[in-house]
Amino acid sequence: MNGEEPAVPLAGGFLGRQRHVCAFFNTRDEGYRILLPFVKEGLERGEKAIQIVDPALRNDHLARLIDVGIDVGAAQAQGQLEVLDWRDTYLRNGSFDRRAMTSLVEDLLNRTRAEGFPRARVIGHMEWALYDGCDTRVLVEYESRMNDVLPRYDDPVVCAYDRCAFAAGTAMDLLRAHSVVLLDGALQQNPSFLPPARLIPRLHGGPLAVLRDRYVTALVAGARVEALEVVVEEALSEDVPVPSLYLEVIQAAQYEVGRLWQENRLTVAQEHLATEISRSAVEQLRPHLPSQRRNGKQAVVACVEGELHDLGARMVADFLEMAGFEVHYLGADVPSEGLARLVRERRPDLLALSATERSRLAALRRTVTAVRAIAGDRIPIAAGGQAFLRTSGAGRRLGIDLHARDASGLIAVVQRFFEQGSTRP
Repeated sequence: MNGEEPAVPLAGGFLGRQRHVCAFFNTRDEGYRILLPFVKEGLERGEKAIQIVDPALRNDHLARLIDVGIDVGAAQAQGQLEVLDWRDTYLRNGSFDRRAMTSLVEDLLNRTRAEGFPRARVIGHMEWALYDGCDTRVLVEYESRMNDVLPRYDDPVVCAYDRCAFAAGTAMDLLRAHSVVLLDGALQQNPSFLPPARLIPRLHGGPLAVLRDRYVTALVAGARVEALEVVVEEALSEDVPVPSLYLEVIQAAQYEVGRLWQENRLTVAQEHLATEISRSAVEQLRPHLPSQRRNGKQAVVACVEGELHDLGARMVADFLEMAGFEVHYLGADVPSEGLARLVRERRPDLLALSATERSRLAALRRTVTAVRAIAGDRIPIAAGGQAFLRTSGAGRRLGIDLHARDASGLIAVVQRFFEQGSTRP
């Protein structure tokens, strides 16, 4: 596409160089409300419209085109409009053949030029895959490999999916196969897009790796329903251990979201939405955590003053409960003096503190100082969080007794500490 060619509007946005669009719609009416103006505008520009539809819905499709003022008969007679059936395209030989369909798409686009049209606007309704018994990984691979083909053309290609019909895991794999996404009525570039050489091998990874990829994709897209379906319903149905989901899926996904935010590929609002989705996931998974017998010990878990990111601390609290502790979880932004008074009153066996940013290390130091002033060395203090882990030697300088890379590691350190009967490591 050169700079002089007109932009292609879609759903209130504009398609740039990348024109392979994954469009998820909650209802057929929503899909037509967004796509019909796109079709009509292209016809008015003298472009060609190619649509691939369910043969059972062909008449309804044509009626909807007529309802928005498209002269279907004239457009078809002039070769400007082609409405094709699944049976003649995706299922042309009775079942889906990825290479045959790729060749057919190229033939359609080349014929568009030969017929004198500047470009075609192609829309494929994709529910055929649900009826054909197609392996969804074959569908995802087809969509992914089209990214090696479509950039050679200037034609926008919209793959329309019924969001309610496809399983969440499949939907997120499909989303990663498209550089542009239309979701919740909004057109957006897709930070989760992977080219075929990177995406296809990942589809065949281990169960946790696949779940993590799908969950990250859902978080980045702000797709709450799909995220929870992947990490709760799908994962539990496959008997994935919940502690593994906490650490290797949710925690790992939040680290990735944080990285994308630091690279300015996600906004603060998107990062907050992702965190709230993960908070919901943890709440739904918590009842499924395994638990040991109560060990008679109490732990207080809190984020230091000014620390608003409490998801990691919540996970630590859950892991401590799973290990048999009675846990008093205080949440985010706990003032140092108030926390110290609570420690004096409760006399817990362990205090666990969280700080995710280096700017919170001063608050961590104040909290440790306040607690030591009241309890001395009698109460061991554990600390964690990204800021703490990224700062070499911070534990020693701050007077921290215990630290570990993640919640699981912390539990191992804490259990070893108490098994040794120590008050200080």
